[in-house]
Amino acid sequence: MRKYILIMGLLICADIMLAQQDEMYTQFFTNKLAVNPAYAGSKETFNLLALYRTQWVGMDGAPKTISFTAHAPIMKNTSGIGVSLLQDKIGIFQNLIFNFAYTYRIIFPFGKLSLGLSGRIQHMEIDWTKTNPQTYFDNSISFTKNNLFLPNFGAGTYFYNDNLYLGLAVPHLFNNKYKLHKENSTQTESNAERHYFAMAGYMLPLTTDLAFKPAAQLKYVQNAPLELDLNMSLIFYDTFVIGASWRTKDSYSVVCQIWLDKNFACGYSHDFTYTKIAHGSHEIFISYDFAIKGFGVENPRFF
Repeated sequence: MRKYILIMGLLICADIMLAQQDEMYTQFFTNKLAVNPAYAGSKETFNLLALYRTQWVGMDGAPKTISFTAHAPIMKNTSGIGVSLLQDKIGIFQNLIFNFAYTYRIIFPFGKLSLGLSGRIQHMEIDWTKTNPQTYFDNSISFTKNNLFLPNFGAGTYFYNDNLYLGLAVPHLFNNKYKLHKENSTQTESNAERHYFAMAGYMLPLTTDLAFKPAAQLKYVQNAPLELDLNMSLIFYDTFVIGASWRTKDSYSVVCQIWLDKNFACGYSHDFTYTKIAHGSHEIFISYDFAIKGFGVENPRFF
């Protein structure tokens, strides 16, 4: 009986991990390249961004995510390229994902439309040695590590101008199968379901020194409820950003960001969960925009 209880627990943990394979961010409006390849180059600078997220603080094996992105326009802003690297840990599972993105940009009088594709390599490691079973000599449990290498592709669209952005993205187009097994041990097989993201944001100047910026992101995956992230922020003097966010059936958050100059920004957010199983989540980022000859950075790029 203990063996089956352990197996059930591991399968539940695997389901949680797979549900979070497409990671979520409280500051989704800042870290868009991690989801949408069509965002590459849209800041019209060479942008570097690093983000760290620790979720469900106080819970053993809670998710921890490190995200790094870099992107820039090329070919006189008719195209863009970008790379992103993600490390995501939860329990005995660890994901390392590398994406290369390319965008083609169409310029209209009222804005720019980017069409993006990405190539993706995912390395998944399952470290069974970190489990704590009641019976160590059970052939149904593999006391080693499983490693998987999974290629995939993503696609997205992104329209933007000085005051508005709209986007649609599918970070991975194929439903990879996770097959975790060893001879004479537990076999687990599951699909990485395709996730769909829709995003939107708007910059509304209220005075010369104050602007209102709402942003939203909607995530859909088959056989799961729609998940909505909604943020409302105020921008003071093109320098300080104070905002609040809400995620359906999960949490509400406070967000603080600062632009130390027109190139360098950093930010912090804290999530307060609706449940009492943990003590919320923390997320921090730093970002720097290197000006590219012919473009320049006249003002901070909040999109």
